[in-house]
Amino acid sequence: MSALVAGFLLIGYLLAPGVIYRLFFSAYIPARRYQRTRTEEVVFSLLVTILPFLFSWILLIHTPLGQLPAFGIGPSKAEAYRAVFRSLLPGPDVTGSNPFAVRAHLSEAYLRAFLEQGRFISLLWLFCGAEGWLSGFIVSKYGDYRVDQRMHRLLKRFCDDFLLTYVSEWELLFTTRSLPRSQRDFDVEIDALAADILYRGKLVDWFLDQDGKLEGIFLERAARYQQKELERDREHGTQKPRDSYWRTIPGAKLYLVASTIANYNIRYVPPSQPEMTLADLRARLGDDAIVTPLPQDSFEDPLNSP
Repeated sequence: MSALVAGFLLIGYLLAPGVIYRLFFSAYIPARRYQRTRTEEVVFSLLVTILPFLFSWILLIHTPLGQLPAFGIGPSKAEAYRAVFRSLLPGPDVTGSNPFAVRAHLSEAYLRAFLEQGRFISLLWLFCGAEGWLSGFIVSKYGDYRVDQRMHRLLKRFCDDFLLTYVSEWELLFTTRSLPRSQRDFDVEIDALAADILYRGKLVDWFLDQDGKLEGIFLERAARYQQKELERDREHGTQKPRDSYWRTIPGAKLYLVASTIANYNIRYVPPSQPEMTLADLRARLGDDAIVTPLPQDSFEDPLNSP
C-alpha cells in the first residue's frame, strides 16, 4: 500500500504537472525534446510546480473553495489523513475486536483522502496548464521585446535566464521566432559547407536525436557552388559574377547530414514572390483583358548587325 500511495503522489504532484506544463507551453513554441534522466525530469517538474502548488494551497486552505464540493463520505478530512498515515507506518497490525469494522473504516478514510487529494491535484494541474500557456505566450513575443522599455527588458531577461532554457536552440536558430512579428514570415536560408562543398537553400525541416543534437537538415531550392570552376576561370583570367557559379540541384529537397557540415551561415530573407503565369494574369485582370506577349530576347548587337 505504501508503494501505491507513493506512486500516486509522485505522479500527481511531480510527473503529471511537468507533462501538462510542456503540453500547454508547446501550444506557442515547441519545447526542448530530448531524453531526460529521471533526476532531470523530477527537478524540472518540481520547478514548474512550485507556484501552482502555492496558489492551489492558498485557495483551498484560505478560501471557501476548499469546501467545494462537500464530501459526506467517511470520517472528517483531518481524521481520514491521520488514519491513512497511521496505516502506512511500520508496526503491528492493530485490528481490534472487530477487524471488519476497522477495515471498513480504513477504506472510508482512504476514499475520503483520495477525494480530498483529487480536489487539490485538479486545481494544481489547472494552474500548471495556465502557467505553461502563459510562459509560452511570453516566449512567443520574444522578438518584439525592446530594450528601451523597462518591462520588455525584464521579460526578455526572464526568457533568457529561465524560459528559453527549455526551448531547443535549433528552434531559435532555424525559425524566425526570435525576430519581430513583422518579420515572422521571412524565409530561413542556409549556406552550409558540407564535405568541402558549399550548398545553399531554404531550410524547411531538421531532425534531432534523443539527446537534442542535430542529425540533418532539409533544403529547398538547393544549389551547389562550383568552386573548381571559379578557380579555373581565375587561372584563365576570366571574370564572372560570383553568383553565376551557383548551380541548382535537381530535386524537390536536399538532405544534408549534420556530421558532414563543417559550418553554416543562417540568413533571414523576405519571402520570394511566386512568378505570375499568363493564366494567373488573366484571372486577375479578367477574360476581356488584352495581354500582349513580349518579344523574345535578342542577343544580337543592334549597332553591328546588318
